[in-house]
Amino acid sequence: MKLRKLAKDPSSASGSCPAVYVAQDDPAVMVVQGKLLDPDTTAELHDVLLDETAVRIPAQIMVDAVQKYLAEHQRG
Repeated sequence: MKLRKLAKDPSSASGSCPAVYVAQDDPAVMVVQGKLLDPDTTAELHDVLLDETAVRIPAQIMVDAVQKYLAEHQRG
């Protein structure tokens, strides 16, 4: 899967975290990069399978990514 970054936290001093990506070969798929959850928060998740994980990301980064995604897909 080839990814393209949609949005990143502008206040991130180094790296690209947190960020939201879209799959170039399947634009219906997004990938979120963020900090791993602490064990107590992870324990609150329901039905997490062995090949799944969860990360935390500021809501504004997700909003920015969705706005960019929609703008790109409304064009054509």
